[in-house]
Amino acid sequence: MLRALSNDAAELDVIVTIADDGREGPAVGDLRRSLLALTDDEVVLAQAFARPLTINRLGRHPLGNLVIRSAAEAFGDLSEAIQWLGEQLGIAGRVLPATAEAVSLIADAGDVLLHGESAIGAATQKIGHLRFSPARPAVPAAVLEAIARAQWVLLAPGSLFTSVLAASAIPDVAEALRTTAARVVWIPNLEPDERETAGMSADDHLAALVRHGVRADAVLYDPAAELHFDADELESRGLIAWPHPLRSEQSGVHDPVLLRAALGEVLVDLERAGAPGAFSK
Repeated sequence: MLRALSNDAAELDVIVTIADDGREGPAVGDLRRSLLALTDDEVVLAQAFARPLTINRLGRHPLGNLVIRSAAEAFGDLSEAIQWLGEQLGIAGRVLPATAEAVSLIADAGDVLLHGESAIGAATQKIGHLRFSPARPAVPAAVLEAIARAQWVLLAPGSLFTSVLAASAIPDVAEALRTTAARVVWIPNLEPDERETAGMSADDHLAALVRHGVRADAVLYDPAAELHFDADELESRGLIAWPHPLRSEQSGVHDPVLLRAALGEVLVDLERAGAPGAFSK
């Protein structure tokens, strides 16, 4: 997703979950990956960030994760550390942690409660609802401001519960999405995960967004993908349907060139359409 947008002239704010299993503080892997996706491939520091490093006490981690944690300790604030590292990498845009404090995920799966990103990601039970610990995590002001002043908000592909909803269903973030004047476009996955969303249809994915109060005005999807929609059904729910070829040769992965072209068409169309469409609750 970020590769498709990295050369765009628009101002880009990337909001990323830092939820972990509650043992090691904020998870920074998605922050590192987002920074690198927005960095030119020739930047030496970016190449170093991706290199794995083994430290006896800490185990094996990408160097970038250790640098992010060290910078956060030095600044005393993860958001400031990420902003500074983005400047050092020369990225266009900002990468923002979705919460201002460490947060853990809790999922209701039938009669079972799953605690932590790892357990939820490996779930074999059908997940009903995602909750957070603390229940209403503090959200950086920069995140809420970015959503409030955005022209478009894109809900990117990713693990439904441990990535997409882990960021967008946070109570204050979900409220900001419901009240923003921006158009909210959802780009669903091409196929379900082997575990976390095994057996879920595209409609099941959409139902999960609705169940968690996450707004969407339009859906950009590949009609030939395993997870696909009926355009008439989406429009009957007040959602704008945008079927478009998006798949790369690699199974389950969006092609950044096709995605960039499709987003260009969608955003132009939404701009012409005027006020945001209705959101079906």
